[in-house]
Amino acid sequence: MLNNEISRDEFNVWAYKWVENFDSRNRLSPEEDELHSYLINLLAIDLEIDKGVYFHEDEEIEEWIKKIKNGKSLL
Repeated sequence: MLNNEISRDEFNVWAYKWVENFDSRNRLSPEEDELHSYLINLLAIDLEIDKGVYFHEDEEIEEWIKKIKNGKSLL
């Protein structure tokens, strides 16, 4: 991915586990609800349109990161 620390697939697996965790709970704090929303959007990070060609390019992911850091919606 951006810093080659984790692959898109590895991130997707990690994020999916958190989404499942949040989905299984009856209540989320406002912070958890915001994180849950971000993670749902980020699950699309590993969508490939061809081998090694991703639907969401690195530039778009960088923009997502900026939005998250600024507390803005990804939609």
